[in-house]
Amino acid sequence: MTEYNTTISSKGQLVLPKEIRDQFNLSTGSKIKIIVDGEQIIIKPRTVADEFQELILTDLAKDSKPINEATIREYHIKLNKALDTLVADAECEYRKKEYISLDDLKKENEHV
Repeated sequence: MTEYNTTISSKGQLVLPKEIRDQFNLSTGSKIKIIVDGEQIIIKPRTVADEFQELILTDLAKDSKPINEATIREYHIKLNKALDTLVADAECEYRKKEYISLDDLKKENEHV
């Protein structure tokens, strides 16, 4: 475990040392989460799973479903199946060379 010392500014901002930003691939605009665990403050980069968790909770609230572990697990299962299907479709398209370049995709979605 490595320890770093930093200072909180008058605006409540804190600077993460460059070594940490580089190690976790963090840059301006990167999203992080802060976890308070008893006497500890834990800072972690937000992951794709975190983003999906947020979407799941939003969907649950819209559907007026109870937000509990069982319902969240049910949504995770559905989401994993959907992602598995997307990955399988993408792999199939890649094997058949039925895909477009990233530049073309960006051009197609410029006005979205």
